[in-house]
Amino acid sequence: MNHTPDTELTEPQQELRRAIAAAVRFGILTHAADKIIALPQDYECDPGRGNAVDLLREWALDSEPLTIALEWAGSVSYPEGSDLTKKAVVDCRHAFQGVTVDLVVEGEQRIKLASLLDREARDPYAKCSTPGCGTTDDCDASDPALFAWARLEVAGTGDRPSWYCTPMCVSNALARAGGELAAADHRAELDGGL
Repeated sequence: MNHTPDTELTEPQQELRRAIAAAVRFGILTHAADKIIALPQDYECDPGRGNAVDLLREWALDSEPLTIALEWAGSVSYPEGSDLTKKAVVDCRHAFQGVTVDLVVEGEQRIKLASLLDREARDPYAKCSTPGCGTTDDCDASDPALFAWARLEVAGTGDRPSWYCTPMCVSNALARAGGELAAADHRAELDGGL
């Protein structure tokens, strides 16, 4: 088998080679330790066998850490349909063409990830991907598809009441309205209206 020297590979190809090598090394060492520990008990070999297992697991942990840098592709999909409480797939891409990696978060993990991301920054103008979120349609509140949705009307904006799928979307709508009302107050103040 021919081995292409690293000098002939692009940086993303070298990074991918290092990641695969680290994963293979970890897998081989761990697998060998598992096989040894699963051997039938032999009292004469047991002390040495235990040392070998410990060493293999230690070498596996000493392997070069597997680090793969991903870039967010700018979208999140919901394979379970529009039910946002089940599974979200954060679409990612890797610098090496042909490699697709998606971050799948389910249930409470999604809430935890969202709260961690929200601490840093939140874009209240980001469009929600849930169909119907933000609509001003006169929907029937007893419709099961609207379970746990909220209808919001912010006084002073002149906007019609809108439906939102999550508390985060309601919060974003309030933040947008607050920004618009503050800008209107500022304009009125400049015009001498206050």
